Amino acid sequence: MKKQPQPARKEKRSTRNGAGLNSNSRRDRGSSIHGLRHPKTELESAIQRYVDLYDFAPIAYVSFDRAGRIEEANLAATELLREPRDLLIGRPFAFYVADLDSLLRHLLYCRTSQQQVKTELLLKSRKGEQIPALLLSTPITSTARNGALLYQTAIIDLRERKTQERVLAEQARLLDLSNDAIIVRDAEDRVTYWNNGAEKMYGYTREEALGKVAYDLLKTEHLQPRSKINEKLLHDNRWEGEIVHTRRDGKRLTMFSRWSLDRDAQGKRAFVLETNNDITERKHAEEKLELMSRLPAENPAPVLRLKHGRFISFANPAAEKLLRNFHVAVGDAVPAQIARIATTPKRTTVEMNFLGRTYEVLVAPVKDQDVNLYFNDITERKKAEAALKKSRDLLEKRVRTRTAELHAANEELKTEISRCKGLEGQILEISDREQERLGQELHDGLCQQLTAIGFLARATALRLKDHRVVQMDDLEKIAQLINSSVLDAR
Repeated sequence: MKKQPQPARKEKRSTRNGAGLNSNSRRDRGSSIHGLRHPKTELESAIQRYVDLYDFAPIAYVSFDRAGRIEEANLAATELLREPRDLLIGRPFAFYVADLDSLLRHLLYCRTSQQQVKTELLLKSRKGEQIPALLLSTPITSTARNGALLYQTAIIDLRERKTQERVLAEQARLLDLSNDAIIVRDAEDRVTYWNNGAEKMYGYTREEALGKVAYDLLKTEHLQPRSKINEKLLHDNRWEGEIVHTRRDGKRLTMFSRWSLDRDAQGKRAFVLETNNDITERKHAEEKLELMSRLPAENPAPVLRLKHGRFISFANPAAEKLLRNFHVAVGDAVPAQIARIATTPKRTTVEMNFLGRTYEVLVAPVKDQDVNLYFNDITERKKAEAALKKSRDLLEKRVRTRTAELHAANEELKTEISRCKGLEGQILEISDREQERLGQELHDGLCQQLTAIGFLARATALRLKDHRVVQMDDLEKIAQLINSSVLDAR
């Protein structure tokens, strides 16, 4: 016997669970297939509690058979699909599905599997509203239907989750539009989010960075101990300051980093949102500005700025020392000697002598009729130039004297060369006459010796012809004369 549930009891529970009942919902409770008006046994009481739990569950439940026809539905399902229960029961579930292919695959998996089947698809309510939902179907045996196999299905409304996903996707898209590097680190400092700005700034892709320890990946250098940074982060839930990161190509970047701490349900550190802005160029510019701002003060040469060319508006330490000799300071009128050179309308350089020193002054007119004066003490340079000029004059004088001496010596040398050439001619002339005389003497000597040799040879020949004895002395004389003639000829 089917018992009807008490209307007042179900209205009270429905209201407690936040499910407002309309007229259709009241009719649903009256036609509930599980209604037991007056449970009298413990089993009936248990069944009633189950019915109440099923009907008033905040999640929509339906049970359909192998063909996909709805056999059971709770109140949350009627509210989700905007359909009274008496119209839901017996109607194909496909009537409320916008994506029929996904439902058919879901039913196929249900028939071929004994495990829970999950499918995400689009539902449509009676008014045509599309509802993204997740179906979780589990096979059960229905005792109320003589052991028939049903698929008890929880319908998870994904509208809120989808909205959150769209919001998160939009937020992620906006984060990717940022030129800053945005990184999310977990409690172990491993990268869980890496936006496009980080990819461009550091040269690592999102896939390469995810899961890596951020400190190791970027070779992070802190200007203060990391323990103090973490202590402040845990205390204030935020930290900001300068750090140094190294790009993939080895270039070091100075970053202004902001950290925000996200805690878990127990209040412990869960994630850290890190936003890094590249200030490398700005730091270089600041260093240049600081250097430029120090240059006038550190410049050992006097530097003045005159307001309207008359009043001293700035003086570096060297200029202040110079001005004390004139008993003036910043704010006073400039001494007349200096004021005269400040009247030039164009950039120019002049020399000034005062207080026993010589200065080269660069006069540089600037905007608002102001004038900058840059003094360069050239006293020592002037002394050096004078000494150099004196040395140059002395050297020129000595060069002229030496040149004259060399010119005179050259003339003497020319005269001597001419004389030597005359002597050479005379020597050659004498040599020729002497050669002729020596040749004549040699000729005469050889003729005499040959005559003597011929005479002795004929005398020796006559003795031999007359068979007389030849004297050895005569032969030796002949030999001596021949040798003497040979030597003279050589």
